[in-house]
Amino acid sequence: MNVGLTPPSHVRIVPFRFWQRSIYRIRQFFQGLSAHISVADRQAVTEILPDAAVALFARMPLDAQRHSLNVMYTLQTAGYDQPDLLVAALLHDVGKVAADDAGVRLGLWLRGPLVLLDAIAPAWLDAWAVADPEQQWRYALYVHRQHPQIGARWASATGCTPDACWLIAQHQASGYQANDPRCALLLALQAADGHN
Repeated sequence: MNVGLTPPSHVRIVPFRFWQRSIYRIRQFFQGLSAHISVADRQAVTEILPDAAVALFARMPLDAQRHSLNVMYTLQTAGYDQPDLLVAALLHDVGKVAADDAGVRLGLWLRGPLVLLDAIAPAWLDAWAVADPEQQWRYALYVHRQHPQIGARWASATGCTPDACWLIAQHQASGYQANDPRCALLLALQAADGHN
């Protein structure tokens, strides 16, 4: 009988952070079910994004649009008004739409479980993900993992600035150069994203 503090080798302890993220994703799921965008929200989008990027924002599912707007509003409430940061807030998850092109929507029902699987077994996602759109669900896994880079390329193609695109590309990264002046904005974006 193991009476010490160390669990038996066959027992995997799931960190508390996993449970926090699980509760967050469940809450996000239910908020997504009732998501709506007001006329004022749409006006805010058109004032912040370049014209071509507005159409990119509109490609996202309604719940993803609401999430992105909430991230932007959280930043504004905290006093951030840098245009590149606000653009990145609105477009940080737009790359997830790439799965739609392969016929697999990374919708509300799939995004939460993918994030949880990513927390539990990221190596499985890496092993199953394939960059070939013909592989549908495996391509969806690839899109889930690579959406920051996909979104940054799309944002660049619609006229967003290099700094806004960098923020989009890095929004899930860690271990970046602390002396990069954009890092303070990136940390703010990551915090607002995690809060919403």
